[in-house]
Amino acid sequence: MVQRRKNLSWVGWMTGLLVALSSSTALAADTSAEEEVRYHQLADGETLGTVAMQYQVGIDELLTWNDLESVHVPPETTLVVKSSEEVQGPSEPLPVIHVIRRGDTFEGIARRYGVTIRQVQRWNRRLNPRRLQLGAQVRLHIPGSNGKSVSWGAANGGRLYNGVAMQTTPGMRVRNVARSYGTQRVVRLLQAAGADVQARWPDAPDLVVGSLSVRNGGRLRPHRSHQSGRDVDLTYYHRGNVELPDFRDMSVEIFDAVKNWHLYKTLIDSGQVEFMFVDYQLQRSLYDYAISIGYTPEDLEPILQYPRGANVRAGIIRHSRGHLNHVHIRFTCGPEDRNCH
Repeated sequence: MVQRRKNLSWVGWMTGLLVALSSSTALAADTSAEEEVRYHQLADGETLGTVAMQYQVGIDELLTWNDLESVHVPPETTLVVKSSEEVQGPSEPLPVIHVIRRGDTFEGIARRYGVTIRQVQRWNRRLNPRRLQLGAQVRLHIPGSNGKSVSWGAANGGRLYNGVAMQTTPGMRVRNVARSYGTQRVVRLLQAAGADVQARWPDAPDLVVGSLSVRNGGRLRPHRSHQSGRDVDLTYYHRGNVELPDFRDMSVEIFDAVKNWHLYKTLIDSGQVEFMFVDYQLQRSLYDYAISIGYTPEDLEPILQYPRGANVRAGIIRHSRGHLNHVHIRFTCGPEDRNCH
């Protein structure tokens, strides 16, 4: 009986230990879960867009997490901001599909996508490299092995891996989703900047989003660029908050320098813009407005090409023919982007 009681006592002690460990594990899990959620109180001058940009999350995620229907949120509102890891996209890489054209070989395909012939063979065991048929599909698992979107190569000769489709959000209206794929970083920046403008000017119209890239990147006619998920075309803000149905030629008289300047400066200040192409005569409106609110010519030298001439290669905002009806923004290569230039 004594031995039996000792055994029962030992069993009870072990049971208690397991319960304690289980509770400790659950508490640790709860603590970990709490650490994945941040709380941000809006200060004066901050908007939902600036918060999205600061934490590198999507504006639609912020709206969902906080059960909001609008980006018009009063100061001192406390916002829930979840870890960006929870919304980084698919966990599995999406293969890039190369369609066989005349003259294609495994060697040429491997060279084009920066992989080895052995990798191409391993990913396509059912294809005979000596008898490739026109129209056959070659699957390539290249950058983005962790499921993150990647801009690969040059803007006028690259690819897009695990591209994210830009959707219509406050401040941005997507014209054609099939032509509006970008890296997740670029899509979030655009949506955040558009939401910021709309939060500051409630009557501001949505900008029309033209082309970014197609889902897997590559040639997007009629553009020479827009191949790697880092280029986007946007309409300009029209004075009087006129909603433009599509791209329309601008003049100095109807160009809204206030809102356009704010949008461009917000994106430039993120440090993630390489170039913006704006017609030279519209640059003058941006320059004059910036001077009127306290910028000096020296402040504007690294930002605007104006007033140095349309052919001078200077400034982030530059002239390029064909940009009287839209701005073309090229974002920099991001930390996930491989062979990007």
